[in-house]
Amino acid sequence: MSDAADPAAEGPGPRGRPRQPRTDEVIREAALALLREQGPGAVNVAAVAARTGVARTTIYRRYRDRAELLAAVLHPVTAAGAPPEPGSVRDHLAWVLRRTGEVLASGVGPGGVAAVLTGSDPEFATALRASLESGLAPVRELVEADIAAGDLRADLDPDLLLDLVLGAYLAGSLRRGAPDAQWVDRTAAQLAALVTA
Repeated sequence: MSDAADPAAEGPGPRGRPRQPRTDEVIREAALALLREQGPGAVNVAAVAARTGVARTTIYRRYRDRAELLAAVLHPVTAAGAPPEPGSVRDHLAWVLRRTGEVLASGVGPGGVAAVLTGSDPEFATALRASLESGLAPVRELVEADIAAGDLRADLDPDLLLDLVLGAYLAGSLRRGAPDAQWVDRTAAQLAALVTA
């Protein structure tokens, strides 16, 4: 489909038609659906254009390359802020475990996890790691504040704690399938017992 026939296409520079916010949303939704359904290897500009009917040129005006497209798709998946306050250490750990499940189920999917673990798509792995770092920053800050307040052990490494929580969820998924609410509660309680001051 050419830009002239694309109702969501934009013209060049400020003299062209204004950007259509819905087009951005359609592009991101299609890329995320491809990621969940077929894995990260299926996410590219040609596939998104074919799925949406949005011209490739329109997509390239928004995202310079596949790496930028992946970053735009992953950021909203991994960004959730920090656990709600007030809450106990156990409540916060349970929140992170639930968010991990949401990111895996509604975001990167098993194909995305496999691609990172196997190293089969370095561009995707780089985008996911950067997005996770950004998305986990508020949680890391909360952990650091809880350490400073004496709620968590003084010798606790915030990054290692996050690795333990994410790793526990992945291990639970491998052993049992998607962990249920009871598993989340039990795991949060066990982890809280280990890290609480």
